[in-house]
Amino acid sequence: MIGLLVLGLLCGKLCADTHSLRYFFTAMTPVSAFPQFVIVGYVDGVQFVTYDSDQKNLIPQEQWMVASEGPEAWKRKLSLAREQERNFKNAVLSLKSRNNQTIGIHTYQMMTGCDLSDDGMTSGFNQYGWDGQDILSLDKNHMVWVTPVSWGESIKNRWDQDVVDNQRWKHYLDVECVDWLKRYLEYGQRQLKVVPPDVSFTRLGDSNWLSCLVTGFYPQAIEVTLRRDGVLINEILSTGILPNHNRTYQIRKWVGFNPEDQAEYSCQVEHSGLEETLVVIYVPTSHSQVPMTVGILLGVLGIVALAVAAVFIYKKKEEVKNGYDPTNMTCYVLAGNPDFHCSK
Repeated sequence: MIGLLVLGLLCGKLCADTHSLRYFFTAMTPVSAFPQFVIVGYVDGVQFVTYDSDQKNLIPQEQWMVASEGPEAWKRKLSLAREQERNFKNAVLSLKSRNNQTIGIHTYQMMTGCDLSDDGMTSGFNQYGWDGQDILSLDKNHMVWVTPVSWGESIKNRWDQDVVDNQRWKHYLDVECVDWLKRYLEYGQRQLKVVPPDVSFTRLGDSNWLSCLVTGFYPQAIEVTLRRDGVLINEILSTGILPNHNRTYQIRKWVGFNPEDQAEYSCQVEHSGLEETLVVIYVPTSHSQVPMTVGILLGVLGIVALAVAAVFIYKKKEEVKNGYDPTNMTCYVLAGNPDFHCSK
């Protein structure tokens, strides 16, 4: 459940030249066979670390992340994860009491992270949610917390007064988070390298739908548009960006069309792995051309076979006429095969 939630948050549109570091914290009321607290970390949409209250251990998804952290930093982060587990579990109990929600399943979440663009611009954020609703977010420019719900005002006022903690958050978002992101990108450049997409634009069977499949690309930021005679088509269907098993991504878009339409349909793709916009034009295929081609091929083979047979028969007659038969062998030609076979 949490994995799907995180995937949805990650698959929003990002700038193609921007890298990101994200941490998702989720605590919930106890549910059988499900950890009560989970942390998941992502770099450019690639999961690199997890922690949950069942295993109580910081688990790297990529070994290069451990190398980039170093053993001391890894131990420190494990200690912080266990501390956050206690804080978030207590917060769930507190918020349930505050909202008079003594029964049911409830979730308390925090999402924090930073972005780094190729031009050096950075941004960071920290926000909290309760049962899927935003309740608090940090305005680090004015050093205040913002809440869209009335019952969050008392929490906001209390947090606004904690100047030291707010300064700590601002320093983390502006400096530490960006520094760690740079380090992760440096150590993981082989795993996180840019990969251009593969694109195919075809008709779905005999249906009146054209499908543009774009797959195998990284990072996930991509722009895919379908056009008719160069004009953008707005009424389309899309899967959205989905992960592949090898850390790359894919997206498929469909558009309805009339097979008799003579207009030119194209799929245009923009991605950081491409030097320029890739345009793939739909080329209709005629099934009637297949048997026609096969018929022509068989006809040519038949002519070749007859020609070889005629030459062989002519030579054979000449040999009989001259009384020449040194091997006393009989030879024959297989129709459609220029090779001949001999037997005694």
